[in-house]
Amino acid sequence: MIAQVKTSRQRQRFLNACRKKLCLGATMPLALSLFGKSQPGRFFAGPTLALDVGGSTAWLAGHANPDELAGFLNFCGCEAVVLDEAECPPPTGWKRAKTLSVFGLPPGRQLPLPEADAALWQSLEKNTEPAAGKTAEMLFPDRPGKRDDFYSELCSKRSRGLARVWTLEREGEIVCTVGAYALADGQAYMACGETAEALRGRGIGGRLIVGMANALSAEGWMPVFLCSPERVHFYTRLGFEKLGEYARYTSQ
Repeated sequence: MIAQVKTSRQRQRFLNACRKKLCLGATMPLALSLFGKSQPGRFFAGPTLALDVGGSTAWLAGHANPDELAGFLNFCGCEAVVLDEAECPPPTGWKRAKTLSVFGLPPGRQLPLPEADAALWQSLEKNTEPAAGKTAEMLFPDRPGKRDDFYSELCSKRSRGLARVWTLEREGEIVCTVGAYALADGQAYMACGETAEALRGRGIGGRLIVGMANALSAEGWMPVFLCSPERVHFYTRLGFEKLGEYARYTSQ
């Protein structure tokens, strides 16, 4: 039975289901640790299941009965779920929408910095401690709810040394960013790589991503991240290794 994480036994089931999972092994236990008390209706566990339903997309580690899972997700109002098809069958009646590839870099390995527009790169200032508010605004300018949630979570994680953000700036304005938003279980989960539209295609985003991944790898972390099919070529070209896959299923 899927139940809200309230007891130590349920919490241990949640953690066991996440253990050693790529990406989810870092993001889900960290979220439970930081927000389990303030957002208790977000985290659920089964005998071999961990489930985070903090938004319209649920994140699942482990295994669940497909009929029970479908009913539970529909009850929670979730529109999508990300899971490992090799371990968990999809919710009954849901449709496969997308493959999410896991790319990463083994600890200690370094990638060559990709080429970038030299004049542009030299004109930008790298900031390894950018303001959380400015970063949130750059990433989610038209989504105030998402922007506020991102800001709050980033502040909570970074104050504990559990997240990092790098930016490239021009005259104090962020034009490119990438972050590691969960440092846990030996993994550094990287996400939210974004470049201002006018500067895309000139190599600065790829160079910033590789630079952060190299720095984390040198410290003993394994940088990992999820990408959609249209981004697979980009990360392959940068030299990252494909480590696995997740599937995104939708209710309609």
